[in-house]
Amino acid sequence: MLFNSFIFIFAFLPLSLLLTYGAGTWSQRAAKVSLLGLSLAFYAWWRLSQLPLLIISIAFNYVVGEWMQRARAADRPGQVRAILTLGVLADVMFLGWFKYANFVVDNINWGAASHIQLGRIALPLAISFFTFQKIAYLIDTARGETRPVGVLDFSVFAAFYPQLIAGPIVHFTEVMPQLQKPLFGKLVAQNLMVGLVLFSIGLFKKTVIADTLAIYVNPLYEAVRQGHGLSFISAWVAGIGYTFQLYFDFSGYSDMAIGLGRMFGVKLPLNFHSPLRAASIIDYWRRWHMTLQRFVVAYIFQPLSLPLTRIAAAWSLSRWTGFLLDTGLPIFITFVILGLWHGAGWTFVLFGAAHGAYLAVNEAWRMYQAGRRRSLKRAGLPLPSSKPWDAVACHLITLVAVIYANVMFRAATPGDAARIWSSMTGFASGQTLAEEAFARGLALVLAVAGGLVFLMPNSQQIMGRFDPALNWREWRDVALPSVPWNWSPSPLGLVFAGVTLFLGVAFIERGQTVFLYFNF
Repeated sequence: MLFNSFIFIFAFLPLSLLLTYGAGTWSQRAAKVSLLGLSLAFYAWWRLSQLPLLIISIAFNYVVGEWMQRARAADRPGQVRAILTLGVLADVMFLGWFKYANFVVDNINWGAASHIQLGRIALPLAISFFTFQKIAYLIDTARGETRPVGVLDFSVFAAFYPQLIAGPIVHFTEVMPQLQKPLFGKLVAQNLMVGLVLFSIGLFKKTVIADTLAIYVNPLYEAVRQGHGLSFISAWVAGIGYTFQLYFDFSGYSDMAIGLGRMFGVKLPLNFHSPLRAASIIDYWRRWHMTLQRFVVAYIFQPLSLPLTRIAAAWSLSRWTGFLLDTGLPIFITFVILGLWHGAGWTFVLFGAAHGAYLAVNEAWRMYQAGRRRSLKRAGLPLPSSKPWDAVACHLITLVAVIYANVMFRAATPGDAARIWSSMTGFASGQTLAEEAFARGLALVLAVAGGLVFLMPNSQQIMGRFDPALNWREWRDVALPSVPWNWSPSPLGLVFAGVTLFLGVAFIERGQTVFLYFNF
C-alpha cells in the first residue's frame, strides 16, 4: 500500500490511528496488538503471498536473539559468536536467494555459455530493509546492546509499518524504549499535529516534485535505452533531473515515514539532511540515506577495516600503502556491497564502485591535507588560508560527482550510462528537447526543485522547535545558509500545512507512482 494513495491517506491511516488509540484506552498491550495486525495487513496489501516471509523473518530473528541473550547471561562468548554467525548467515542467504540468485545464474550462463534454469524469483517487498534491520538487531544483541523482550514487543518493532517498506533502518535501542513508555498507545495531540505536517511535506515532495520530474526525465532515459543519443543539454538534464527526482522521491518517503511514526508517538531517526548541499562526498554520505550509511559503516566497513589496520601495523607498511590497505580497500568493498544492496545489476555494482572510488580519493585528500598542515606547523610556516571560491568549488565538484554516479544508478545498462556520460562531456551528440512547451515546463520544475534544495530549510529545520526526529539535535547545520523559518501552529503555519497537504493530494490524481526505493 502506497503512502501516496487515496486509500492509504483517507482510509487506512485514519483507521489505523483510530484502532490503535482506541485499543490504547483499554490497555497498552491491546494497542500493540492492534498496531501489529495493521502493520502485517499493510505489508500483505501489496502481495498476500509474501506475508509469510516477513513473519518467518521476524520469528527466526526473535528466536536467535533470545538464544543469544541466554548465552550471554550464561557468559558463553563462544556460543554467542556461533549463534550470531548462524543468524547472520541465514539472513544473508535469505536476502541473497530472493534478490541475487537470478543475477548470479544469469551471469554464470553468460560467462560459461551454460543454460542453468532457475526461473524468475519474485523479489519480496522491502526485503533489503527489514533484513538489514534484523541483522543489526542480532549484532547489537551479540554486543550486549539489547535486552530480552516479549514476542509482541519485538514483532511491533520489526513490523512497524511507517518504516517497514523503505526505512529508516532503525536500531532496537532507538524504538523499543519508546514502545515501552507508559504513554505509548495514548493519544497526544502534538504528536498528531507534528506528524501530519511532516507527512504533508513528504507527500508534496513525492507527488508535486519527484513525480513531475519523472514526466520529463523518464523519456530521456527511455530514448537512450532505445539506442538514441542525447544532446549535451539533454544529457545534463537527464543527470540533474534524475538526481533531484531521486532526492525528492526518497527524502519525501522518509519525511512521510517519520511523520507517520510521530503520529503513533514514535520518533524515528533522520534519513536525509540536505545532502545535496554537502561540500565533500564524505559529508554527502553522512547526510544521504543516513540510516543505511551508519549500518554499512558499523557492520561492514569497520569489521573489514580493523583486521587490515592490524596487518598494516604488523607489516610496518608505509603511510600511503597502509592507507590503501586499511582504508581505501575497505571503503571500496563496502560501497560495492552497498551498490549491490540497491539492486542485482551491474549498473548498481558500478554505482557503488564509483562512490567507493570517490570516498577513497576524498579520504586520501583529507589525509594529505592533514599531513601538509602538520609539516607547515613543524616548520613554523603559516597555514594556507581558504578562499571563498574554495568552498564553492568543493560543493560543485561534489554535486557533479553525485550527478555522474546517479546516471549509472538510473540507466538501464552500463552502456546506456556511458552514452549519456559521453554527451555530458561533449564527446557525443544526439536529440535535444523537442518542444518549447516541454522545455519551459522542465525549466520551471528544475528551478523549483533547485530552490527548495539549495535555498529553503529542510523538513526537520522547518519543524525544529518540535524535536521532529530522534537524532535531530545532532544535525543542526546544513552546510549552506537557508531561509530561516520554523513552523508553528499560527495562521501562517496552518495555511502552509493545508496548502502543502492539498497540493500533495491533488497531484496524486496523475497516477499513484511507486516510490523508487520500493524497487530495492
